[in-house]
Amino acid sequence: MESHLSYPVLCYFRSQHDNQSWLAAMTTILDTCALVMVGIGGSSAWQALLTFAMARHAIVDIAQVFRTAPITRHASKDRLSHADFDRMLSIVRPDQGWTEDLTDAERRLIEMREMYEPYIAALSEFLLMPLPPWILSEDTIDNWKTSAWGRIQ
Repeated sequence: MESHLSYPVLCYFRSQHDNQSWLAAMTTILDTCALVMVGIGGSSAWQALLTFAMARHAIVDIAQVFRTAPITRHASKDRLSHADFDRMLSIVRPDQGWTEDLTDAERRLIEMREMYEPYIAALSEFLLMPLPPWILSEDTIDNWKTSAWGRIQ
């Protein structure tokens, strides 16, 4: 919060990889905190709440510095469709980790996302930094598995 608000020029810096950025990292932190806060068992909802509050505060303040109004329904597709939500649940095994009704959890997750996604969408458009999906496609290869000379299968 201190670095990018004190020195907004840092927001323009890019990663060496086209699919990585500070905005993508912050978005992933907010996404993870929101998911924990809606009911993954065994995780610290209190720590997630504190982290979410600070990360959201930073994103909103940075959006204000650049005068980027929140985009409530941005042109890009929804970052977490119902099908992807179901796929994500199958990965985290809801029978072993979810403490809430799944319909209620999905509704609460949507409400949490509405607190930060309009701001990250605006910053994404302004800074030309794409946002990460909630869940990667199954054929995605991690950057650490590739090089100029090949890739690890």
